[in-house]
Amino acid sequence: MQAHHRRRFIQTALAMAALPLTMSATHAQSGFPSKPITLVVPYAAGGLTDQLARELGAYMTTTLKQPVIVENRPGGAAQIAMNFLKGLPADGHTVFIGDVPSLATNVGLFPKLSYDPRKDLQAVTELVEAPALVVVPNKSPFKTFDDLVKAAKAKPNSLSYASQGVGTGGHLFGTLLSDHIKAPMTHAAYRGSMPGLADVISAQVDFMYDAMPTAGPLATSQKVRALAVGADKRSPLLPDVPTLKELGYGSIVPTFWWGAAVKRGTPEPVVAKLHEVITAAMHDAGIAKKFTSQGILVKTNSPAEFGQYLNSEVTYWTKIMRDAGMQAE
Repeated sequence: MQAHHRRRFIQTALAMAALPLTMSATHAQSGFPSKPITLVVPYAAGGLTDQLARELGAYMTTTLKQPVIVENRPGGAAQIAMNFLKGLPADGHTVFIGDVPSLATNVGLFPKLSYDPRKDLQAVTELVEAPALVVVPNKSPFKTFDDLVKAAKAKPNSLSYASQGVGTGGHLFGTLLSDHIKAPMTHAAYRGSMPGLADVISAQVDFMYDAMPTAGPLATSQKVRALAVGADKRSPLLPDVPTLKELGYGSIVPTFWWGAAVKRGTPEPVVAKLHEVITAAMHDAGIAKKFTSQGILVKTNSPAEFGQYLNSEVTYWTKIMRDAGMQAE
């Protein structure tokens, strides 16, 4: 066989070999979804993660012409929901809607976690970020964040702070603040935001760092006093409250974020289709308003960008938690 004929034969063979892959990828995108989609939520109904899933489900049902079902599988620090996802095909018909603990910090908190988001999941997109507030009781002597810091420095271990539980954003903030100002404080872990905020209102604890959707309404109704916002910009809901960044504490701001992911191995065209639809949903005017009215920021990104962010969050918080000796109770 002459050289130029041999080259043409090899080129044709390679093109034909690649054809099934191209056709398969195209078919995966054009044929998706081929059945109902399930949005798995690792918590009980009613919280922000569940609200996000239900808004997405309604929009996706209309757009994709397939039923989109929200399935709440609470318990086991998201392990029940994640193990359910891991047991299903990597075909994009099951999407995990998670938050910072389920997608990042659980890795550092649980020595024997049954999943690793970096290995088991393919990121689709971030969904929202919720700025947090440092809140104190209305009758607190602290009128500013600087007042609180000065009191903590003046008398170590004299202040107490509530958190949503061991290893949560509130706990991480208290730990970082103590380290930053070199003044230990007493941590009081609760089961979620509301019990901790209740004890802030009644002045059983000195302060709490909690997300805007739960702490914000209490601050705007003057049931607690907001001293600072954990965000890059001031919140339009509380424009007179300075940011921690303004006050010189920008390096110790844990962010409350939520995102969507699928099982690792899901075909790239399917991930791309999910990204397209979910991103469109989050930027739909009606859906976006429901969250921005709570002080929540809609924030979407590419699968690659969200994957990098997710990995960086796992790495960063795992080190912080292990250095501080944090471990699930």
